[in-house]
Amino acid sequence: MGKICLKLIVLGILIVLLIGLGVMKWMNGAHNGWLTIEEKFYPIDENTAQGVKTGREIDVAGHRCSITFSNETTYEVDCDRYLDYRVGEKVKITVEEGELKKIRRK
Repeated sequence: MGKICLKLIVLGILIVLLIGLGVMKWMNGAHNGWLTIEEKFYPIDENTAQGVKTGREIDVAGHRCSITFSNETTYEVDCDRYLDYRVGEKVKITVEEGELKKIRRK
């Protein structure tokens, strides 16, 4: 009887852990997903970046590039790392704590 009770307790803990991880993944899913790149911004001076498609100017911190996605969010990115992504391209983004962590192609 003791071994069965122990196994049920361990199984219960694992199920609760699985549900918790599922909830965490679902909560982060609102910021992650397949999006289209709407605009790319390149720095024109220390605090300003200009859009490639529209020519619109935005404020940035230092000489940083930015990308606007189809969900109308704009994230600052490393210019060298994300140089080869094009406007109109479908990408999957990963955002953690309000910061863009990863972009990958479809």
